[in-house]
Amino acid sequence: MRGTFDILVIGLGAAGSSALYHLSKTGKKVGGIDQFMPPHTHGSSHGQSRIIRQAYHEDPRYVPFIKRAYVLWEEIEKNSGKLLFRKTGGLMLGNPNAGVIKGAELSAQMHDIPYAYLSNQEIRTRFPAFKPGNDIVGVLEKNAGILFPEDCIKAYLEVAAANRANILKNEKVLSLNTHTDVVEVTTNQGHYLANKVIVATGAWISAFIPDLNLLTVERQVLYWFKTNNQSLRVDDLPVYIWEYAPGKMFYGFPDLGDGIKVAHHHAGEITSPETLNRHVSPEEIQSMKKVVSDYFNLNVAFNYGTVCMYTNTPDERFIIDYHPQHKNIIIASPCSGHGFKFASVTGKLLSQLALDEKPELDISMFRINRFAK
Repeated sequence: MRGTFDILVIGLGAAGSSALYHLSKTGKKVGGIDQFMPPHTHGSSHGQSRIIRQAYHEDPRYVPFIKRAYVLWEEIEKNSGKLLFRKTGGLMLGNPNAGVIKGAELSAQMHDIPYAYLSNQEIRTRFPAFKPGNDIVGVLEKNAGILFPEDCIKAYLEVAAANRANILKNEKVLSLNTHTDVVEVTTNQGHYLANKVIVATGAWISAFIPDLNLLTVERQVLYWFKTNNQSLRVDDLPVYIWEYAPGKMFYGFPDLGDGIKVAHHHAGEITSPETLNRHVSPEEIQSMKKVVSDYFNLNVAFNYGTVCMYTNTPDERFIIDYHPQHKNIIIASPCSGHGFKFASVTGKLLSQLALDEKPELDISMFRINRFAK
């Protein structure tokens, strides 16, 4: 036996590192385990940048969570002394009936989020890098911007360690055995006992929670293209999501130094962490280059690409809940390709569940029993 904990967090990506940070402030004996060296490139929380936005086109019920997330991102910025967020504004593009347009407007109006509805000509005038067709309009959200995922995870872990959390890296969890009052965690280096365990292992979560075999893992490719166009710099171009056909989107970021970053949303093949193809093929590069050519007024040259994973629930909503049979195990799967921006508040909610406190927000739509037959 190598140690005992009040609460042990398994997986130190976005949700896990945030949960460990929040728990480290409680005075409890807490620890975190990761099979790699977080922040790392093996999971879902890498690639230099993530979009954060409030006018949430997916579902207005997310807006209270994202508003709270903004506050908690500011907190970890202050506590770590690191720049983790940069405001750029965020532009949703599509035809007037597109889901990203209607949904963003709905969330903004329901929750008093400042935004502007842009006509086709206003998009062309304000953001000449875009090449919208005549039927394209935009919803511009003022307070959207960029989170820096590797820096966010590093900040959480550094502050947690300063608060005396025990962080175990390069240690692979092999099994969980649940007893009445304790969970035994077996790794490739020993055994631990914890009163509560948070499982936040992303694409690996089904290995520990077999009931979650309903999750699917999807390959996600991120691309960077170099250009000399100064209108693509961070001060001149917002983050954006473009619905170019019903339910089909690509998204991207201004040039942070390596070129513009562009990616499809939910367009990859189903895979697993063990079988994930991490090679970006010439055909994939050419296909994304054509997207840039079709929707931007610029010439680009491919710089590099990387591959990460989406871990998707059937309804693309998160899971933040106790294990159905074991209340000393808390499950975190805030994924489905839109979870990182919520990590600051997800970690807070997970810590409250682990402490047997009432969550500060209503998490009923993230309960696991919604999948019960």
